[in-house]
Amino acid sequence: MNDLLTALPFPSADWMSSMDGSRKLHTFSLPGSHDTCAYTVNDSLARTQDATLEAQLQAGVRVIDIRCRHENDTFAIYHAGISLDMTFDHVIDICGRFLAGHPRECIVMSIKEEWAAKACSRSFVQTFDGYVSENVGVRWHLSPIAPTLEAARGSIVLLRRFASERPLGIDLTAWPDNSTFVIDDAPTRFAIQDEFRVPIRASIEYKWRAVETMLDTAPDAMPTRWAINFCSGTGMSAPPHWVAFGDDEVAGIHTRLDRRLAARNQACGTVMLDFCDWADWALVRRLIACNVERAA
Repeated sequence: MNDLLTALPFPSADWMSSMDGSRKLHTFSLPGSHDTCAYTVNDSLARTQDATLEAQLQAGVRVIDIRCRHENDTFAIYHAGISLDMTFDHVIDICGRFLAGHPRECIVMSIKEEWAAKACSRSFVQTFDGYVSENVGVRWHLSPIAPTLEAARGSIVLLRRFASERPLGIDLTAWPDNSTFVIDDAPTRFAIQDEFRVPIRASIEYKWRAVETMLDTAPDAMPTRWAINFCSGTGMSAPPHWVAFGDDEVAGIHTRLDRRLAARNQACGTVMLDFCDWADWALVRRLIACNVERAA
């Protein structure tokens, strides 16, 4: 594992290219970024990333978390009620250019309707349809069933966290707040840990147990469920950067996860990270290396 961490046998931007395309996408260990675009704000409770979307994709992040507020029949990128000064056009352009340059990769994009709509004459799903039809150079995978990697190559795979009356993408609308849960009554089944409330610094121990428990169960779950494990957490006394990095007295989630991945090679599922460029992308590279060693 350590050799693969320091020198993967291919560029991180093309790590999927050498993977077995017949495998279902959810059976890979996929590095993801929580609240992907929240690198544009300096608010300590709102900022969850330091690296740009372009940098994340080049470094090997393959699951991105896009939060859209519906404004004037367009999508603006938000973190809760905070504007990130980006538009969905910007996100699509970045993803489209990346996939054009790396056609054997794919991007899994979770799209969540964030905050209350403002001055709109159509539904959220109608505006999404407009983006798909207007960006003809960008290929989407909109099936409700998790695809094989080969079927997903060169495309954006939609994880849908917004209402639609017709089948559209992989349905994740049954998402309880601050929970570990399963979704079994949909074409694609899930096991998800998203216990994001870390009210005080002492609560990081509880958060780590939630992350570690999902890591323990992921290998058995992944043949039949898409396992998604959020390492992110926040609270008034424990902002995201502290939960991720810790301090001299309490180890943060990143250090704990790094130790775990270094010690145990296993299938991890999708792991969603805050500040995913930590330590020269160490956690992203460790997750990619899990796939390399399992394939060897």
